[in-house]
Amino acid sequence: MKLNKIRKDYFNTPLNALMTLVMIYLIARFAWWFLNWAILDAVWIADTKDQALESGRGGATWAFIINKLRFFIFGFYPKDEIWRIYVTFFTIVLSFIPYFIKGIRHKVIIFLAHMVIWPVLIFAFMGQVSTNDWGGLSLTFILSLLGLLYSFPIGMLLALGRRSTWPIIRGLSVAYIEFFRGIPLITILFMSSVVVPFFLPSQVAVDKIVRVVIGMTFFQSAYLAEVIRGGLQAIPKGQYEASDALGFRFGLQTYLVIMPQVLKVTISNIGGISISFIKDTTLVLIIGMFDLLGIVNPLASDSNWLGMEPEGLIFAGIVYWIICFAISRLTSKAETKMNELPDVGVIK
Repeated sequence: MKLNKIRKDYFNTPLNALMTLVMIYLIARFAWWFLNWAILDAVWIADTKDQALESGRGGATWAFIINKLRFFIFGFYPKDEIWRIYVTFFTIVLSFIPYFIKGIRHKVIIFLAHMVIWPVLIFAFMGQVSTNDWGGLSLTFILSLLGLLYSFPIGMLLALGRRSTWPIIRGLSVAYIEFFRGIPLITILFMSSVVVPFFLPSQVAVDKIVRVVIGMTFFQSAYLAEVIRGGLQAIPKGQYEASDALGFRFGLQTYLVIMPQVLKVTISNIGGISISFIKDTTLVLIIGMFDLLGIVNPLASDSNWLGMEPEGLIFAGIVYWIICFAISRLTSKAETKMNELPDVGVIK
């Protein structure tokens, strides 16, 4: 069946057959060239670019990545202080355990606790070193983690506010969502980094990373609000009427009946927006912050490794792809698992 389908789709006419063969040839040539450049002829061990060139292999110089790996992960964080980053992220990973234990209830309270604990933990342990030295993959994780942590509850409140029967709440929610959806993220980052300090009292100093996280949270929450609002509209009206008939107040109705169904409907879209947000963190390069992508140029400006931008960019791209693919797969598995469960929150 598959062979018949391939023949029907790609070899049904002489022209299609010719184009198919040409494309196969070009793809094969490129794949062979890339295999030689990236692996077979690559230089894996060298202390400088000149040493790599002396090998005469002509492939990629992955020795640059190996030599600069610490900077790609931790930025310019002092080597003797990197233990702080290990402790911080190890603790954050451990804090996810309660979400996977079925016997633990009130996980929303745990989530709210994380909103307080995580930033305190990050700035208490890592804040002993100037944030100007933060960078690399660790900075990408911090911006993504805190941005998503705060934007989700804000987006949920905005989505509920947009459907509110109170005109003032609905109007403010609509104004907020449309305002931040209509402004490019670059503009928000520039304002949070450069403009906001001019409006703060001279004795008040808010760290740049804090300002950036706040700006990115405002931006992301507007998009999440629209996703959640779409989920709210997908819930049958009968669910609202049934919960009202059972005497549920608005808060209890939202917590026990509506939101579980909304998350089940929107989990795929939430995962997609989260992936987009992680990739958008690369824009902090515009305001002088060196995340995983932004740190490539400073590292390739080292006199021993001039011109190594291609290898650095490819490495950063691979890391971003791995992260985003992992989130995509986790979201897909979570969606499948939720679909296999009985109707969560549904009143029958």
